[in-house]
Amino acid sequence: MYLLNAPRERFNNLPSGTALLTDEVRFSHNLAYCPKFYWKKIHELQGCEDVSPVWMKQARNKRILNRILVIATGGFGDIMWTMPAIKAMRRQWPKARILVATEERSMSLFDHFPYADFCVKNDFWNLNSLIHNNDEVFDFGGIATMLKKEMTMDPLEACFYHIGLDLPEDKADMIPHLVVSIDEGKKMEARLKREGIDFSKDKLIAIGLESSTPNRNWPFSYVQGLTSMLIYYGYKVLWLSEKKDLGKSIFLKCKCGWEFTAAIDDRPETLIFQCPVCKTETRVSNFDNGPGLINLAGKTTLRDCMSLLPFCSAYVGPNSALMVMATSLGVPTIGLFGAFNPAIRAKYFQKFKALWGKTDCAPCDEHWTDCRKGYPAPCMKKILPVEVMSDLEVLLAKYPHSVQGTRPIE
Repeated sequence: MYLLNAPRERFNNLPSGTALLTDEVRFSHNLAYCPKFYWKKIHELQGCEDVSPVWMKQARNKRILNRILVIATGGFGDIMWTMPAIKAMRRQWPKARILVATEERSMSLFDHFPYADFCVKNDFWNLNSLIHNNDEVFDFGGIATMLKKEMTMDPLEACFYHIGLDLPEDKADMIPHLVVSIDEGKKMEARLKREGIDFSKDKLIAIGLESSTPNRNWPFSYVQGLTSMLIYYGYKVLWLSEKKDLGKSIFLKCKCGWEFTAAIDDRPETLIFQCPVCKTETRVSNFDNGPGLINLAGKTTLRDCMSLLPFCSAYVGPNSALMVMATSLGVPTIGLFGAFNPAIRAKYFQKFKALWGKTDCAPCDEHWTDCRKGYPAPCMKKILPVEVMSDLEVLLAKYPHSVQGTRPIE
């Protein structure tokens, strides 16, 4: 129940019964009653205006809804941001059937999720039918990338604002709800033991090697430096990433400042490269941390990461889905920020420390392209490994982690 206006300067005079985008919404004298949030959003993106009177806005949450469709698209982090809002829907409409439609690769995030009844694949062939066969359709796409108002807000708050629900009084209800089964936990425990982890004495630190866009990645040489420090102080380190080649990366850097990350399958004992800027030849040795490093880059699924992180004493990584996942699971986390201001990306994170490599051009809020000033981005290069190590020690002291006592496994 929304009232839409199609401005005449954009749409001219619309005859009675005009359907701009769907037969469900027909305009008369440039005004139309719109029954579903999905169509309201689509029309607004095309230039229409929501002119719903106050009484209509107040009546929305008093509706009796029997079937609710939630469209959750974007990256894994974007999907997890929708979970508190779905939980609020369940409280608002306890008898409704709540269906989540998301990309196939994201569906496993909703395994055992107690606040939705079903999760289905969101694709061209079934979306139209799903929209027409549900009483209300909430579409969260574009929260962080397209919608101007929502992009300036914390994403969790933006989800509530986007669909007109009040924020919960308990801040714990603003944490994405991820569920790991007992069987998944046991399988991951056995896998880590096969990797040489002794849970009676070893402390694991997970490091995320990537985000969904290169401008948010921490320099690989910094990852290597932090890994060396952690192993020196007796920690075991896990490398995590979706891309398989990141585990085989080498970092090339010249004295003139040029640098490059490359991935090769078979690394020789030494490698010589010529700098394309100053033509200086530099010798690069293999990076080998010995038994302290467990390289799982490209070797874990989404559910594997959810099962693995609770065994870690802490997580370190760039602003990414793994960061959201770690904090949601209660793992002490250090998030590395550059392009985005952590004040509007990590407001509800717990056991969390944000490090922001603020530069003159940061935050740029750039989602789609590489940094225009090169790779790695200058803001991410500003966060030094020694700084991360220092803050990590403080975080570990503040939140001591016991695998036996704090596994978030249900």
